[in-house]
Parts: sequence; structure tokens; C-alpha cells
Amino acid sequence: MLPINDNINIESIKSIAPKGNFSVSERLVDLFRLFNISTLCLKNNMLKFKGYPVADILTVLLLFPFMAIATVNSFCFSRFKQLIDAQKDTFFRLKNNEHYNWRKLSYLFAKRFKQLTDRDVDPATEQPTCLIVDDTVINKAGMRIEFIGKVFDHVIHRWVLGYKLLLLTFWDGSSLIPLDFSYHAEKGTNNKYPYGLLKRHLKRRFSKQRHDDAAGFQRAQEVFHDKVSTAIALIKRAVKHGFVADYVLTDSWFSVAKLITTVRQLKAGAMHFLGMVKMDQRLYHYQGQQLNAKELQHRLKPTHLKRAKQLNAYYIEVIVNYGNVGMVKLFFSRFSKRSKWRLILTTDLDLSFHQALKIYNNRWTIEVMFKECKQLLNLGKCQSTDFDAQIADTTMSLLVYLMLSFHKKIHSYITLGALFAQYRDDLMEATVAEKIWQLFITIQLTIAEILDIDYTRLMRIIFQLPEVRKTMKSLSEIFLEDPFSIAFNKAA
Repeated sequence: MLPINDNINIESIKSIAPKGNFSVSERLVDLFRLFNISTLCLKNNMLKFKGYPVADILTVLLLFPFMAIATVNSFCFSRFKQLIDAQKDTFFRLKNNEHYNWRKLSYLFAKRFKQLTDRDVDPATEQPTCLIVDDTVINKAGMRIEFIGKVFDHVIHRWVLGYKLLLLTFWDGSSLIPLDFSYHAEKGTNNKYPYGLLKRHLKRRFSKQRHDDAAGFQRAQEVFHDKVSTAIALIKRAVKHGFVADYVLTDSWFSVAKLITTVRQLKAGAMHFLGMVKMDQRLYHYQGQQLNAKELQHRLKPTHLKRAKQLNAYYIEVIVNYGNVGMVKLFFSRFSKRSKWRLILTTDLDLSFHQALKIYNNRWTIEVMFKECKQLLNLGKCQSTDFDAQIADTTMSLLVYLMLSFHKKIHSYITLGALFAQYRDDLMEATVAEKIWQLFITIQLTIAEILDIDYTRLMRIIFQLPEVRKTMKSLSEIFLEDPFSIAFNKAA
């Protein structure tokens, strides 16, 4: 039995989904049971309020993606409302609570993931572990959302309304574990239109006073910090929580001396940096000369050019001195004679080109994660104007991804997207009684609108008719506790 109070019967998921020898609904219940949400909430001091344990409310919210539901309002008018009798204000109070430490909860889930999977690691096949840092644009439509503004989307090369989401993940060799994140706004250089908005739009944005000791206060402050400094803070926090990796992987935007130096200083140099670097004007010391990337590549090409036949790539590797960072290895590479040269930098001087490329390819797992979370797990779909709710909603999307990653790790024959589809389709398949009841409600709403009569009054009139009462009683005996019997009992 799941460690959840009687306010919510998560086992009723099994009755919603079709029956089978080993239904998806049963695996979903088992998945939630393994992570022991009640215990994790208790460790995070997320205590119940007004009679509803936080774990109950949180469990329902985590189920939203599987129900094809993105908002609390949608849930309250769905057939899944039977899972819990709490009203929508109960959900909003949880999401808007500035004192709940969602960051700590993320780490509790991540540590539970490691606890469940570390026992299965085979040292003989163990792969390098990586901390991966990357950002993505979270589009928004509401101009009144707290801290909202325009950010530059490098994919479509234009400014869009929303936030920048900076995410830190841990690659354990086979699975990607989301650890920590922060939201950021971009003020821009135009003082006339800060954050890309008119002054009247800035005044209309939602604002909220937070206590200095509240977890939400720290998250709100991060919005205005630069992403490199915040990325360093995220990495330090991950190491403090025990997520020490072999490599830190970044794209060219985060491959700066400040971050690289910090990585090498953590845990007495236990972690190395590996990332793509821009072919810009930064200088590298080589054989008594200070050269930028293009100058260094042109000088080395005649004597150091090699070909990796298996990768069908041309590359140049060289060890240079990079300012305060110290000695680093550079890999210039291109995969055809007409393509542009790319530059990879690593502090691990023993890495070969093939090894560096293989490890760096793990960085693309975070790009896949962004896509899957946005398309499947409601990432960025929160419509609340309260920034605390935005943080809560993003955390829950990442927690669902983490739990699905655990299932995928145990059952590696199936992709995460296919696994999600199985869970969702199983829960979304309505019973015959529910489909008839939905059609009945639609007809009644239409009649009430045509006759310009209150829907509740119309329902009372219909259920008081002897013929209807007799028919509904017969149906309730057939379907037992399906929607017909519930509605009949309430109307009677």
C-alpha cells in the first residue's frame, strides 16, 4: 500500500485503467510506491495544511501529465477528480507556498534514484559520469506573470516572451537525472524597454513580497543573476549533495575560464571539464606565443592534421596553456572538408579525440530531455502569475521525468516517450459508463443553454421524473459505483 492517507486513494488508478495480467496502471502505482513520496515530503518539512497531507496533493499533481491535464482547473472538471476530494484552492496553496523548498525535494528524489539503482551497477561496464549544464527558453503567453520578459531564443534567432531555464543534470552512464535548475530574465541593453517590455507592462506584472528566509526568496533573486555564476553555484551544490562526476559538460556559452577553474578546484581536482568552445579571440599560450583559436588552427594544420576513419572526421589535437586555468587539451575537428572547424576543450590531458567525442556526445541527452519534458510532461505549461508556482510546476515536470527514467533504466527495452505513452493511454481510456455519462452531461448542458435555464435546476427536474429515476436506478445497479450511481445518489 502506498504511504498515503485515505484522503486520496491512489490504488483507484487501477480501477480507472483497463484490467490485465500486468497492467500499466499497476506499474505506475509501483513506481510511486518505490519513491515513497510521503517520506520525502516529510524530510523536506512539507507538512500538511487544512487536513490534506502535502504528499497526497503532490502525488495528484505528478499524475497530471499521464491524465493529459496541464492545469488545476482542467483537473477539477475531469473524471480524475475522484482521486481526491480537495478543491482547487488546496492545490494553489501548495504551488504558491514560498516556504516549500522545491530544490531540496529534487535532490531527495535524485538521491532516492541513486539508492534504487546503485546496487545494479556493474563495475566492469561502468561508464564515465557527467554533470551537464544547459539552458532552454520557456515560452509564456501571459504579460502579467511575475518577472516575465523577453529573452533571446538562439534556435529561432529572435526575442520571445518567457524565461531562460538553466538546468543541471547528472548522467550516471545510462540515465539522465535532473538535479537543479534556475529561471532567468534578460534585461537587455535598451534602458527604454527593460526586459523588452513597455513600462506599463512592467507595472502590470504580478509582484509578491517574500520573507528573506523563505526558499522562494532565493529562487526569486536568482532571476537577476548571470547564468555563468548561477551555473557554478548549481555545480557546487550538486557536489555538496554527493553528485561528483568524472566530467562537467557544457556548450560553448558556458565554456569560460571562470567556470572551468571552479570545476578543477572542486573535490581536489576530482572532476574534469569537457566542453565546446567558441573560435573567438581568447588567447592560448603555445611555444612562447599567444594565439587565438583560428591562428592556432592555421599554424597546426600542416603538421598536426589527423583523420579518424571510423568517425569520418579530420582533427587536430594540441596541449596549450589557457590563462589561469592552466594546461588544457584542444581538439579542432570537422566532419568534411567543407564544414566549419569546431573546437573542444578539456582539462583531461590523457583523453584521446575518440574518447572526448564519445563523452561529449552525452551532452545531447539534455537536449532530448528538454524536448520530452516540453512535449510530454507539461514543462512550461504553468499559467500561474505567481513565480513560486512556476518553480513548483517545473520541479514536478522534472520529478516525473526522473521517475520515468528509473523505469526505463530497469526496463531498458522501451524508450521514455513510449513508456509515457503507455501510462497516459492506459489512464485516459474511459470505461463505457464514463463515456455514456460524458455524453449525457454534454446533452444536458446544451439543453440548459437553449432553454436559458440554470443547469443545476434542470438536473433536479430531470432526476425527479419517475421514469428517469427508475432508469437511473437500474443503471446504477449495473455499473455499481460508476458515475451513474454516484450522480443518482447525489440527485436523490
